[in-house]
Amino acid sequence: MKPRRFSLVFLRAVLLGGGLAGFARTPQASAQTAAGSNQVQQLQVPVQEVQLQGRVVCLAEEMHRQHGTELPTRHQHIWALKTTNGVCYTLLEGKFSQAIFQDERVRAKELRVKGRLLPGSQALELTYFRSVKNGVLQNLYYYCEICAISTVSPEPCACCQAPVQLIEKPATERDE
Repeated sequence: MKPRRFSLVFLRAVLLGGGLAGFARTPQASAQTAAGSNQVQQLQVPVQEVQLQGRVVCLAEEMHRQHGTELPTRHQHIWALKTTNGVCYTLLEGKFSQAIFQDERVRAKELRVKGRLLPGSQALELTYFRSVKNGVLQNLYYYCEICAISTVSPEPCACCQAPVQLIEKPATERDE
């Protein structure tokens, strides 16, 4: 007696980990399953929320200093947070890190940041940052005096387009 075609399809679905649900999958989901279980497992690794403290460094310059890597005279800066224990986390540019990428005054400060450490990397997406001045946590933001608007961006005021001022004030317990 010949095996039925339906049975082979069923067996393949079960072996690929789809079970009976594999019949209702989209082509994209089926392709992910067929690509292998390693890829699917990587997608399921949770993003880790972290709080770190340190200073902003150019990653290329830091690796040159620490390990003697090649460094062209003119190079693109790759900003990283070098923590107090010496670990470097590459900063992803985004809403909450824009000040670091655009304002050297912010890069010169010791920072305490919260962010999402992306799985399988040292890439850090900031969700919050404060400065630390003489051991005291400081709110760090930009302010437009004309419109009385606070923002995390050094860009001109979204309302009147006037320049904004960098403000650093001691944080309260409520701010932390």
